[in-house]
Amino acid sequence: MRFEDEMETGRIEKRGAMEVIGYSRVSTDEQVSNGVSLEAQEEKIRAYCKVKDWDLLDIVRDEGISAKNLNRPGLKSILGRVSKRNGKRGFDCMVVVKLDRLTRSVGDLAYLNKVFETNKLVLVSIQESVDTSTASGRLFHNIIACLSEWERGVISERTRDALRHKRNNGCLAGEIPYGFRLKEDGETLEPIPEEQKILKKIRSLRESSLSYWKIANRLNSLRVLTKKGKRWYPATVQSVLQHSSCKPLNGGLQKDAMKESEEPKKIKNKR
Repeated sequence: MRFEDEMETGRIEKRGAMEVIGYSRVSTDEQVSNGVSLEAQEEKIRAYCKVKDWDLLDIVRDEGISAKNLNRPGLKSILGRVSKRNGKRGFDCMVVVKLDRLTRSVGDLAYLNKVFETNKLVLVSIQESVDTSTASGRLFHNIIACLSEWERGVISERTRDALRHKRNNGCLAGEIPYGFRLKEDGETLEPIPEEQKILKKIRSLRESSLSYWKIANRLNSLRVLTKKGKRWYPATVQSVLQHSSCKPLNGGLQKDAMKESEEPKKIKNKR
């Protein structure tokens, strides 16, 4: 669908010529000092807008800044002009030479696409021939959204696997679990005998089918405090059991070798 067709369908409000903001970025001090890359990007943006007969309002620069996130002065100034003021937006379209000038993160690109789509703005990347005012451009948006979801899942899996590896090798991963403390090296864990006894009692109570609530009440009645010196609650008991399922072995942490198949839980008959 052409830009003119988009205006007729109401996707983009008709205001005459397309008002455009260009965006250029370089990441190294050397590129900033000689300005070659920035000038090359801006020349292409001007030429593209001239061919399209678009009104180029401004070209915003981010000099010597990485694209690892969206926390960039120039880009933030553009996003600050997205919302309407007095019924009028600051621009209709943002043009970049390449998508990696805008961001290198699939998640950040999906976020920017969503912001532009919500505010009926157009995003154009010259080299990749991306124009979100067209059907192919909207297809690109949907693909990026799917890739972003996939990327989040992969990162989550990697983080979970890394934390599991650290725990199994006796290293701290997150908060120090109940029943353990940091060694002098500040990285590996060692058991605290007193807390281990309490932890063993908690496991025993749970295996006897006692609810988290009743276990918490039992601990509070015995005036046993949590690792933070507070009262026990059902959620606290559950968290302690989940995060203290490891024990020191050969200088590190290893999953408790006791499996349910080896020692079945004792379940009381409910009447």
